[in-house]
Amino acid sequence: MKNLLLLSFLIFSGCSVTHAPIAEYRITPKLDKSTLNAKMCRDKSLKVAQVFSSSSLMSKKMKYAQDDYKEFSFSESEWAVSPNKVITKELVKSLRDTQLFSNVTSFKSRSRSDLILETSVEDFMQYFSTNNEKSYVNVVMSMTLIDAKSSKSIKTKTFIKRIDAKSINAYGGVTALNNAFEIVLTENREWLESVCK
Repeated sequence: MKNLLLLSFLIFSGCSVTHAPIAEYRITPKLDKSTLNAKMCRDKSLKVAQVFSSSSLMSKKMKYAQDDYKEFSFSESEWAVSPNKVITKELVKSLRDTQLFSNVTSFKSRSRSDLILETSVEDFMQYFSTNNEKSYVNVVMSMTLIDAKSSKSIKTKTFIKRIDAKSINAYGGVTALNNAFEIVLTENREWLESVCK
C-alpha cells in the first residue's frame, strides 16, 4: 500500500510543471502638455497613419539583439501591448496635446483630414555586447508629413536615438526605450512646429 501511495505521489508531482512568471512591460512616455506656438497648421486636421514596422514589433514577444546580427526573445518578459500599437497611440496623444492642428485623429477614424503623418519604425530594440557586459537601445523612426488631397510629401525627417541601458536585463532595456521614445516624440513635435511656422 505504501508503495502504491509513493508511486501515485511521484506520478502526480511529475505532471505538475512550474513556469517562471512572465513580466509584462509597457511603453509609457511622459511628455508635457505644452501648447506649441506655430499657427500655420491650426486650421488643418491631421491623421496619424498606422505605424509601419517589422512583424516583430507587432507581437508581444520582447526581442533583443546581440552583435547586430543575432536576434533572440526574452523567455520571462514580454510586452503588455505590442510596440507598434503603442507607438501609434502615443504619436496621436503627443500631437493632440500640442494643439498644433485643429484636430488629430488616428488611422481608425473615418473622417477626412488635410494632412497625414506616416511613420516607419526602422529600429526599436535592445542590444547586448558579445560578453553581455553592456547594453543599449536604438530607436530609429522616419516620419513623413503628406498633403492628403494631392498625396504629395511635404517634409520627411528621420529621428535616431541611442541610449545606454542602466541595467543588463529586460527592465533596463524597457526603461531606456521609454527614454529614447520620449526624446523622439519631443523632437517630432519640434520638427512639426518648424514645418507649421
